[in-house]
Amino acid sequence: MSKDVLGKIIALLLAMQLFLIGFQAKSQIDQGNSSIEALIWMTQQYISVLVKIRSLQDKKEETDSQK
Repeated sequence: MSKDVLGKIIALLLAMQLFLIGFQAKSQIDQGNSSIEALIWMTQQYISVLVKIRSLQDKKEETDSQK
């Protein structure tokens, strides 16, 4: 599998993860949690995804610079 295809699959999975975080936050609000609690939870979840994205971006830049 080429790195380009693998990168696109990873990007799709991360996008799906972000969508699911939003969906879970809506479910929390529907279950009676306050909007602020859901927003705090959602922000914490997004940060971990953004850290993953940044790590992947750094690795890609590293491999591109070695070529």
